[in-house]
Amino acid sequence: MRIFVTGASGYLGSALCRRWAAERHEITALVRAISRRKELESLGIRCCVGNVTDRVSMREGMSGADWVVHAAAELDPRVPAAEVHRVNVDGSANVASLAFKLGVGRFLSISSMAVFGGSPADGSPGDEDSPVQMPFPSIYSATKHAGQKAIEEVADQGLKIDTVYPGLVYGPPAKRRGANTLLYRMLSGRTPAIVGGNQISRWVYIDDVVDGILRVMDRAEPGGRFLLTGEAATVDSLVSKVCSLAGVRPPRWRISVNAAAVLLLVMRAYFGLSGRRPPFSRQQLATLRRHWNFDDSRAREELGWRPRGLDEGLPPTLEELQAG
Repeated sequence: MRIFVTGASGYLGSALCRRWAAERHEITALVRAISRRKELESLGIRCCVGNVTDRVSMREGMSGADWVVHAAAELDPRVPAAEVHRVNVDGSANVASLAFKLGVGRFLSISSMAVFGGSPADGSPGDEDSPVQMPFPSIYSATKHAGQKAIEEVADQGLKIDTVYPGLVYGPPAKRRGANTLLYRMLSGRTPAIVGGNQISRWVYIDDVVDGILRVMDRAEPGGRFLLTGEAATVDSLVSKVCSLAGVRPPRWRISVNAAAVLLLVMRAYFGLSGRRPPFSRQQLATLRRHWNFDDSRAREELGWRPRGLDEGLPPTLEELQAG
């Protein structure tokens, strides 16, 4: 099978490429000029230098593909909002419209549970048909939603798309990428306080996301939409589990999101004098005001997907993070 993948050098994209290479698929990876591509090239993957914001740079690599897998996204909260929009919205529209124009058979959009803006406020689990929680808590959430809408507009013209919505993705390798960054902060003592301890999120092991995506490509009909979210955990329960497994002391303080917002105002004034950034932002706090609890029963029932729980996935992850 011939697969054209965007975001191939990213955390999830590179994991997909390793799996596809092992299964002897013909992979063309879209990579930016500054991307790390040594691992991809060592796997025998053809690297096409370009950008999702430039249709011309994708044309040759995408031509003749059986599948286009769109995994590229801008997640860095330090990047200006206009650039995040250019990549996540305009870039998604570019990839989908070019795939349709070139007659690509199937298109997989790797979205995120962030497109929903959060799950229901009472903590109950949402699903693939849940209404969007407005306003969006972050630029990332808003642009991922708009980017997915842009892809669906091309699907209305005839592009055969499937969509997956991963939860917080963690697991080795890649020590400080994906949700591993949050785990590393807990282990290194860089999380002095638990904020929003009752908020619920879903955590999913990276190998299980890869397995879920391959099941979608192998079994799903066009138009399939699947949450791949894994196990639900409150911030409190996750921190307790991580610290217990790793043998480290949990954060001393526990504060509400409202208290953290007041603290941020003080910190912004203090850090502004020194030209530094506070350790967290208003968007991060807005995200912590929401639950991110999404039920992945559809993938389990229709695809036979069986993700591992935190008790199985955390130990190897924490071991690698502590190994440094």
